[in-house]
Amino acid sequence: ILCFHSSVRTPQGGCSIELHAVALVLLSAAMHPLRDLGLKGIANPASAYLGVSIGWVFIAAVQTFLQGRSLILPPEAWWPAAASALGLTCYYYGTLAALQRGHLSAYYPIIRSAPLAIILFNSMFFGETYSALALLGVLMVVFSGLLIQKPSDRLFDDPIALGFAVLAMVASAVYSIADSVAMRHVEPSPFLFWVYLFVSLLLGLICLADPRRSAQLRTRLFESWQGSWPRILTASLTSYASYYLILLAFQLQADPAYVSAIRQASIPLSIILAAFVLREQGSLQRLGWAILLAIGIVIIVFQ
Repeated sequence: ILCFHSSVRTPQGGCSIELHAVALVLLSAAMHPLRDLGLKGIANPASAYLGVSIGWVFIAAVQTFLQGRSLILPPEAWWPAAASALGLTCYYYGTLAALQRGHLSAYYPIIRSAPLAIILFNSMFFGETYSALALLGVLMVVFSGLLIQKPSDRLFDDPIALGFAVLAMVASAVYSIADSVAMRHVEPSPFLFWVYLFVSLLLGLICLADPRRSAQLRTRLFESWQGSWPRILTASLTSYASYYLILLAFQLQADPAYVSAIRQASIPLSIILAAFVLREQGSLQRLGWAILLAIGIVIIVFQ
């Protein structure tokens, strides 16, 4: 993995995205569900994500030291780091807020529609253009993902939960664009160190704002860590490795809209897991949408 960033080049051979980058994103997609699976049912999700974020800080620091690099970012990388940290914090907060209101299953498909927001932002603020075929591929991926996850008909029942979902989607687009810009100027590990240092501080403030005023300070901050630290550590390692692969894809000049869309491959992978490993009822019925999603990814890569 650490050798990939030495082979940066412009996509060639009729592909809209470097095939090495596609492989990195697909591998990341396969690892992506492991974090949420490991944290499923854990007490105080905000505290758990704080623990994962702190884990990222230490992992990034160790990796940077082992690579013989400096933790100091070049001047042009600081604003993407700040934007990424703010976007990630808003993403976590929006997702967790929807979860706490009991509507995550209804609004999670909205959160996963970030590729469309990235295309909109890139077009409006960076002058990027996308072919009709590329837009078709992204739309196929996004809407197949929506239908795979069986979107709820209660979408407008709770406007606040819908607002949190939209916040998380927009925030996901912001940090994806910021990360892709940063990878033009800095290596992944020192960048992740500073981003997640900022994220940890912001999530710590969110934990301190816990409405349970009678709880002690330490309880609000570290409630999920008691007896669950192996799960939090495992989630830190797997999620760090997963997103590190995404940053390597950005170093290969992969467009963040395409990366975010291809990363949706984690959805059919989870469906296949549910169908053939967990034996969940109804999973096979959604494989048709998973195939359509895969076709959309092929269109994105080869258009």
